[in-house]
Amino acid sequence: MDKLVKKAGNAETDKDIATLKALQDALKAIDKKAFSKYQRLVQLLGTKGPGTLGWDRSDPDDRLVLFTESLVSLEFLRGNLPGDLGLREGQVLFLRGDQTDTDLMETVEKFNKRDDPARLLICSDVASEGLNLHHQSHRMIHFDIPWSLMVFQQRNGRIDRYGQKHQPQIRYLLTDSSNDKVRGDGRVLEVLIQKDEQAQKNIGDPSEFMRVYDSAREEEITAAAMEQVRTSSDDISDIFAGLLEDVPEGGNPLDNFVPTAAPSVRFDDLVGQAPSLFPSDLAYAEEALHWLISENPDIQGDVVGDTLRLTAPKDLQARMRYLPNEACPALDRFLLTPNKQRVYDELKRCREVESPWPELQYLWPLHPVMEWLGDRALNAFGRHTAPILRLPTLGRHEHIVLLQGGFPNKRGYILIHDWVAVRMEGPKVVDTEDIHCLLNRLKLKPGQIPNAGLELSTASLQALLPAAVARGEAVLKAERAKREVAAGEGLKHQLDTLEALKVRHFGQLEGALFTDQPEQFRRRKQEEGRNHIERIFQDHADWLHNTQVTEADPYLLLAAVFTGLRE
Repeated sequence: MDKLVKKAGNAETDKDIATLKALQDALKAIDKKAFSKYQRLVQLLGTKGPGTLGWDRSDPDDRLVLFTESLVSLEFLRGNLPGDLGLREGQVLFLRGDQTDTDLMETVEKFNKRDDPARLLICSDVASEGLNLHHQSHRMIHFDIPWSLMVFQQRNGRIDRYGQKHQPQIRYLLTDSSNDKVRGDGRVLEVLIQKDEQAQKNIGDPSEFMRVYDSAREEEITAAAMEQVRTSSDDISDIFAGLLEDVPEGGNPLDNFVPTAAPSVRFDDLVGQAPSLFPSDLAYAEEALHWLISENPDIQGDVVGDTLRLTAPKDLQARMRYLPNEACPALDRFLLTPNKQRVYDELKRCREVESPWPELQYLWPLHPVMEWLGDRALNAFGRHTAPILRLPTLGRHEHIVLLQGGFPNKRGYILIHDWVAVRMEGPKVVDTEDIHCLLNRLKLKPGQIPNAGLELSTASLQALLPAAVARGEAVLKAERAKREVAAGEGLKHQLDTLEALKVRHFGQLEGALFTDQPEQFRRRKQEEGRNHIERIFQDHADWLHNTQVTEADPYLLLAAVFTGLRE
């Protein structure tokens, strides 16, 4: 307004100055008592009575994040909210864009430390991205509503993220005005909130609605919707529908790129359960560790209760060079447990004391220590060899050749994997069975097969392998043929969808050609555009083939031979 005052002197400018002064006087007359949205916020954060959020400010694990859209709103809340809520100094923290990076990170660290008195964090949009605020907080309030669905996602993601222990509670403070134009603006914001909630349920990414993938552009679309509702008598939902991409209610625009599996196929059936002779990963680790120590007494480790303790020997230390420094324990001493609750408690302790990595880690098959134990156990038999187990439960001329095999895709990743147990009477193949049936029938348990210590000639067993391998290969190829039927249908559907999408892009290219440009320029641009589209879609088609089509021949490994031979 100061710039307008300097230009005072003509009727139009003087009218604008008078209007702005009247607006300024009206705003000055609104104190916090007349500010209904602020009063609703105070009521929402109250400790008792109807309409409260249920926020317990005495609980260090129940902290609250409050987002504002402007520094003016933030400063208003800074000056009024702590007193009206009865919060002491240090219980309210602030994040704003003019703070240094050091100040921002110190504030976040205070808010995340359980023993810090902080209970409420008031933020501008500087906190919308890249900050973890979920360690002690699962509540968020939007005091001002952003005009971009991408900003919705970014803000909500500060507390609604991996590691959150509670159901996030997110509230939006909307103004209900008696003025028709202002009410229309509020209705546009209501639609944005509805679209964000719909996206979280069905799509996972609210930016899929507007499909411009830019927060500034989304704000322009929202502003256009507000302007249209002020000048149109149409229903707001119809106006917004014209500005948003046509995404069906509950639909997912990514469906075209997701393989279509048969409805009867369950995830557990696809993944399966790895067969094991041991009741648990800890039991396997204990047996492997005891064997290693018997071979090399210098290895320091044991199992106490549900905890594996191991000081990494040199070959394990060599593997650890490829791990992040914070993942390597002090003095190379690992503590592992399969007890998830103990691991959760340790993670919580680390957050409270700002420890970079938990001392107690989760014991599972893919932990570097477990992989090292498995590799050392496999190396016990040497290369190109497999163990022979004499079982008293098998007949004198009965043998079982256990094979492991499968089919990789064109990029070398295993898509089909299985075990095949080939049962033989003398040199003849009798039948085959899967690994689960085999283990159930033989009832193999650690420590229950006595080692007589007698030498055994392996020549006769070696002669069994060609017939056993041929049968195992035939079984795996039959399994591949069965699975390829369903996989081929899914691949064809994806390729057809990809081709239809390519045709749409070609059509859009034709419509976007520069009609007012010379013909030679238009032809060159058309050719460049078509080549670019063709290359992009061909790359994706090649990726589909390389990842979903397997090699024709399987790989096969001899895992073990069970025999009833007595000598």
